Amino acid sequence: MVFHPCPPFNVAVPLGGAMRALYTNFRKFLRLLYGFANRYTILQLPLWPFSPPKASMFSRRFVLNLALLFLLLVLIVTSIYVVPPRQHLNTTLPTRHFSSTSISHLQTGATHEHYDADPWNNPTAVVSAKQLMQTSLNYQNQQMMGWGAGDPEPSPGVYNWQSLDTRVQLMRDTNANMVLTLCAAPGWMRPSGYQDDWKYIEIAPDPTHVQDFANLAKAVAMRYPDVKYFQVWNELKGMWSTSPGATPAMSKLNRWDYARYTTLYNAVYDAIKSVRPDAQIGGPYVVMDSDGNKSAMSNPGPSYSWGTLDQRPLDVITYWLAHKHGADFITVDGSSSNTDGVWLTDEFATAQKFVDVYNWIRTQPNGGATLPLWWAEWYAGYPSNAPKDLQYYNALMASAEIYTLRSGAAVALIWQPQGDRNGFSFPEGIWTDTGSVGGGQATPYYATAKAFKDYFGSGTQLYQTSISGPNLTVLASSTKVMLVNHLSIQQKVVVNASTVILNPYQVTVINAQ
Repeated sequence: MVFHPCPPFNVAVPLGGAMRALYTNFRKFLRLLYGFANRYTILQLPLWPFSPPKASMFSRRFVLNLALLFLLLVLIVTSIYVVPPRQHLNTTLPTRHFSSTSISHLQTGATHEHYDADPWNNPTAVVSAKQLMQTSLNYQNQQMMGWGAGDPEPSPGVYNWQSLDTRVQLMRDTNANMVLTLCAAPGWMRPSGYQDDWKYIEIAPDPTHVQDFANLAKAVAMRYPDVKYFQVWNELKGMWSTSPGATPAMSKLNRWDYARYTTLYNAVYDAIKSVRPDAQIGGPYVVMDSDGNKSAMSNPGPSYSWGTLDQRPLDVITYWLAHKHGADFITVDGSSSNTDGVWLTDEFATAQKFVDVYNWIRTQPNGGATLPLWWAEWYAGYPSNAPKDLQYYNALMASAEIYTLRSGAAVALIWQPQGDRNGFSFPEGIWTDTGSVGGGQATPYYATAKAFKDYFGSGTQLYQTSISGPNLTVLASSTKVMLVNHLSIQQKVVVNASTVILNPYQVTVINAQ
C-alpha cells in the first residue's frame, strides 16, 4: 500500500454494503454489458430496459439470455466490492466528526491512588506491575497530599516527606514523565474548625494561608527537581460559593469561586517559577460537568449531540485564562457521560464530548487557542445497566481515547491504574491488585494503553479513515491500524481488501500494509 499525506484509509463492514454497491453500480454497468454482449454475439439482446419492451421479446431465448446477463452482472459487481482497489472502498462516513488533525499530540498516563504498587505489597506482584506501567504509560501523576501520600507539612515549617518520596521514587523507577498535583492542604492551613487532615481533606486553604500553601508548593518543587509538571489544586475542591473560607457575598451565587482559585493558582505559580523556571505549571483542573436534560439545568451552556455543558466550569476557564500570571498548559477533568445519567447517544458516541470540550477551549482568548490541553482525570462513561465486563470497558476506553487523540489533546490521565483482584477500577485498571499473591497481572486495557504509547504517541502521522457503520472505531497511522468493536457479537470488517474478524468488544492493532 502506498501512503500519501493524509490519504483515505478505508475500512468497511461488508454486510449491507454489497447491496448498496450493487444498486449504485447497476445502471452504470448495464449499458456496458449490453454493448459487450451484442458485440461478441454471446448474448444478442435488444435495448430493453433502455427502450420500451415488445411482447415478442419474452421468448425462452430472451429470458435465458437476460438471466445470464444478470448473473454476469452480479458476479462482476460483487467481485469489485469484495476485492476493492487498495486505495478506495465504497464506504460511507459515520455520523461522527473529529477535529481536523494530521499529527497525534496525545500521550497517555495515570494518576496513582491510595492502593497502588507500593513496596509493602506482594514483591512479585509489584515487580510485574512496575513493568506494566513502564511499558504502557507516558505520564504518571501523584497528589502532593492524600490519595496515597501523607501530610507533607503537619505543622508550620515541619516536613514529613516519607510517603511522597516513596511515590515519586515509584515514578522514577518506571521512567515516567512525572507529574505532581499540588493538593491537598495540611489541616493547619484550612479555615477554623476544619483542621483534621483526613476528615476535611477536600477543604481549600483559608485565604489567610494562601502564601503558606504556595511556600509548601515551592518546597515540593525544590525537593523533586526531576519532576517537571505541576497541576495546581484538584477539581476546585473547597472552592464553591458556599465553601468554608468563601467570601460572604458569594454565598447566593451558586457557582465556583473562580477568583479564589485564581488567587491561589497565581501564588503557587509565582512561588515555583521563582526557584524552578523550568517547571511546567497548569490549571484550573475544573470538572467539565454536563447533563442530558437541558431543561432541568440551572446554568446550561453550549449544547451538543450528547448533551449540554454546564456553563459554570466554562466560566472558571474563561476567568482563569484572563487573570492567570502565566501557564504552560490547561488542565481539565471529566467523563464522557452526563452527570444526570441521561443518554442522548450511545456510550461510544458520547466520547465526542472530549472533542467538543477541546474545540470550545480553543475558541477562548488569553491562551485558550494555543496552550496544550490536559485531561487531569479522564473517564470513559457508561450507562448504569451496562455489562460489568473488562472487554467491554476496554473497548469503551479505547474508542474514547481515539476521540481524545483526534481532538488534539496533549495528555489524558486515567484514575487509579491498579485495579481490584479482577482488574476493575474506573472502570478498568492496567494491572490487578498487588496486595495479594498472583496480583500485578495485565488487564485487557494494558494492551490498549501500550498500543497508544507504542504506535500512536505524540508526533505520529495520522491518516483519514472511512467506516461504514456506527459500531466500529478506527485509528490509523502509516504502519498500524487500531480497530475497536462496539458490539457484544463478532464483526467482519474489511481493511483495504483484507478481512478481519473482530470478536465481541475486541480491540486489536493490525499492520497497515
